[in-house]
Amino acid sequence: MKKFWKALGIAALAAVVPVRFLKDEETGKKKYQSLLLSVDVDTDPEDQTVDIGINLGEGLLTDLGRKLAGAVRESEMFTDDPAEAALDPEELQTVADDLQAAADEAQATADELQAAADEAQAAADEASIDDFEPEF
Repeated sequence: MKKFWKALGIAALAAVVPVRFLKDEETGKKKYQSLLLSVDVDTDPEDQTVDIGINLGEGLLTDLGRKLAGAVRESEMFTDDPAEAALDPEELQTVADDLQAAADEAQATADELQAAADEAQAAADEASIDDFEPEF
């Protein structure tokens, strides 16, 4: 239990103690950033009000973690091997042909549905009030 309270105390200090202070000169907005969270303070001199925003998970450690994870993901997207990076034109043409065939099939289905909808609209236009049963 003693270890739990120590870990909780360290986490509380990491969340509360400001490590970085940023101030926007144009707007007067201040940002206090700790290891685990950040606090935005915006004062309005006209109304004499203070707007405080607490952003959990936007501290220095979490920003560092996001940057490292993004760098790993970005490095996976690129290659140094020119042969691997080159695209095969025949393979690309095959993929394009398959996509065109799927688009043509979807267009044919859409045309059939439009024809059925036109027929249903024509039948509805021809129907009169006398065609319906009064019991319903």
